[in-house]
Amino acid sequence: MKLIVKSKILIYALSIGFCIILFSSLAYIFEKRDLILNIIKNTSTVKNHAEIKKNKHELAKDILNGGYILLFRHAEREKWLDVQKYDSIELLDNLKGEKEYFSKAVCLNSRGLVQAKAMGSIIEKIDLPYHIVVTSPSCRARQTANLAFDGYDYVKNVFLHYGPFHEDKKELWQSVKNEIIKIKIKKDSNIIISAHNGVITSMDMFDRIDSESDYSNNIGKVMKEGGFIVMKNENNKLIFIDVFETFHKFQRNLILRPKN
Repeated sequence: MKLIVKSKILIYALSIGFCIILFSSLAYIFEKRDLILNIIKNTSTVKNHAEIKKNKHELAKDILNGGYILLFRHAEREKWLDVQKYDSIELLDNLKGEKEYFSKAVCLNSRGLVQAKAMGSIIEKIDLPYHIVVTSPSCRARQTANLAFDGYDYVKNVFLHYGPFHEDKKELWQSVKNEIIKIKIKKDSNIIISAHNGVITSMDMFDRIDSESDYSNNIGKVMKEGGFIVMKNENNKLIFIDVFETFHKFQRNLILRPKN
């Protein structure tokens, strides 16, 4: 009789332990569901990294033929947690941040100035064709346009990143899209937009996506300082082509090692 009771207790204990492990596992899976889904999506979408690398090489060469819209993230700035506050002041009061007390918050830092100037040197070497440069009103975006692209044609407030103002994200995406589509395209030249990684934060604003990689959840985070999004305007439809995470990942596809 005692043996039967002990057996039942053991069975109950094991059952309770199993349930605890099961519920803990399910809770963990639920908590990490987005990460797990992303891994599954990326595994199924990104099938051949060598092929993607080859495609990036071909894309970089084709950009030199023109016909693309290149939305750049500005070069490096100091990381101020409340930068959005100063961005709003600069725009609301129509100020030039480089002349203000908060210049270190909104402008390029010393490394960013070097980075943007080096980008300009490479752009000149590869003879990147562009016929128009549009910039965000932010100091760091304007400085990047000046140093990398020898100036800009006009400023558009809509290209300041999402965050400094009370506004609907989807309405901002639509405004950004409308503004991009309005820019006159040329078959043998590119459009340059000097802006921020927070201007395009969702793939929903594109009419079509032509990319081997999946950027559905992190398009803004992928693009580092100096990196850029490659787009096209086809009959007023905005097409996503790809992203060069940094400017170096673009230039190394075009420049050969010099021989002695």
